[in-house]
Amino acid sequence: MLTLTFFAFALLVGAVCLVLALVAGVILTVIGLPLALLFGFLPWLLKIAGVVLLIKGLLDQPFRWENLLPAVGAFLLAALIGWIF
Repeated sequence: MLTLTFFAFALLVGAVCLVLALVAGVILTVIGLPLALLFGFLPWLLKIAGVVLLIKGLLDQPFRWENLLPAVGAFLLAALIGWIF
């Protein structure tokens, strides 16, 4: 009788662990998938923002080199994120 109780307890603990592992997998997928998509599209979005900032910096009057720094930053950040991911 005591052996059956230990077996039932072990079976119950195993079932609970299996359910927790499945729930954790679903939660991590729900959280991770949008982040993966975001980091996948982020270099492209930063390149587009860099082009817009470059055009804005070139068209500012009076022209100063400092106006191009946001565009350079966007291009460098896009290259860095593309290299990492």
